[in-house]
Amino acid sequence: MRMVVVALAGVAAGLAAFVAVALWSGSGDELRLGDDVFEAGRVEALARAIDEDGPLLFSDVGGGDRDVYLNHVGSTPATGWVAFAARPPGAGRECFLRWDGARFGDACSPATYPADGGSLPHYRVIIEGDRVKVDLRQPPSP
Repeated sequence: MRMVVVALAGVAAGLAAFVAVALWSGSGDELRLGDDVFEAGRVEALARAIDEDGPLLFSDVGGGDRDVYLNHVGSTPATGWVAFAARPPGAGRECFLRWDGARFGDACSPATYPADGGSLPHYRVIIEGDRVKVDLRQPPSP
């Protein structure tokens, strides 16, 4: 009997979630997964991790085009943050840039890019308190 009650509660919760999403999606608002301002983490920890292991790749898990590298090229943990496209404009997802310890290499061509991303499309980096955030709302710009 207890298993039947648990199963019915699960079905009811799933149905309620489906109805809520269906009603909300008809409201005219756009349903989006993920945040447009992405919080990468703490300034000190990220700067240390990048110093030890290289730039951080944040893949757009939604299957979109916002695959981003976050790098720290400043002299202090709070300065010199850059975020840029993880592949050249128009390149397929198989063409992720690769860090070799000094620069990024294009997996699909002989092109290379400096540690700050050079001419690749960039996203705005925000330092808010002890947190690093990347603003993905703006269209990428070189």
